[in-house]
Amino acid sequence: GSRAVAVARSAGRTAAMETSFGTDVRSKVISLRLVMERSLTKGELMEYDAMTADEALERARSVKTVHVEWSNIGQIGGLEPFDSAEVLYLQYNRIERIENLESLPRLQFLALQGNQIRAIENLLCLPVLEFLDVSKNCIDELHEKELPTTINILNMKENPCTEAAGYKERVLARLPDLFKLDGEDLDPDDDPALPGGPRAGGSGMPLLSSLPDHAEEEALLSTKKGLGAYWRKGEMRTNAETAIRDKIQAYSIEALADVDGFDQQVEGVASRSRARREGFLNASGRILGSSLSQPGPQVAAGGAPD
Repeated sequence: GSRAVAVARSAGRTAAMETSFGTDVRSKVISLRLVMERSLTKGELMEYDAMTADEALERARSVKTVHVEWSNIGQIGGLEPFDSAEVLYLQYNRIERIENLESLPRLQFLALQGNQIRAIENLLCLPVLEFLDVSKNCIDELHEKELPTTINILNMKENPCTEAAGYKERVLARLPDLFKLDGEDLDPDDDPALPGGPRAGGSGMPLLSSLPDHAEEEALLSTKKGLGAYWRKGEMRTNAETAIRDKIQAYSIEALADVDGFDQQVEGVASRSRARREGFLNASGRILGSSLSQPGPQVAAGGAPD
């Protein structure tokens, strides 16, 4: 049946990732140096290299967006210096387990797609997590109680568990503020769990799909909900966190809209991911509105330390 097909796809995806990385290449660990090389611009990295050890640690604590995607990482760890991080990119590595995230209490956005993860676990330590992408992994059974109830965008596409009976209903019952699941907006008109509005126990914020265009901005401006605010157009540009939210928006639109074609274009995915690190893509037609066209920082290329 469809569940067996999903399991087969999951196994094939793991084999494809091994081929892409090379089975003879040893998995890397997350280090302070690796994160800084991936996450800072060239100019910022030069300044970092001139710092003392204490200054370097303090600089790490100020990093809001951590990039370690496509880095052949085998295990999550070593993130303690980055306790101010709000955005963490770990997609397309060799990670088998979600763990060691306790040091990131401010994390709002977590990208883990394209790994070898087999279970949702160890996420309840993230009290403000709102975006989670674990698509293209190997999750056979959904343990929805391991999902933080703060999540409002969730992508679990191409995991065997999504083919199980009652999958969507269980997710909705767990996540009262969810408005996007597996790349699709949740419509209260189509979902019996959403009679005319948000699920019971939710934030009370109307779903975007239920609002006319002119009301969408008004509703979002009336809430201080974290990632939901990145749809704010004019006001967002004056916010100190605009750069972070633009990156979140660029990622969410690309990753959630393009999931169906990734498996057949592994090299294309690699190119796009590298382009995101070095220029955050040429997002002219993929980001919501021309008001979100500000590119991400030019990131210095680098590798793990010897």
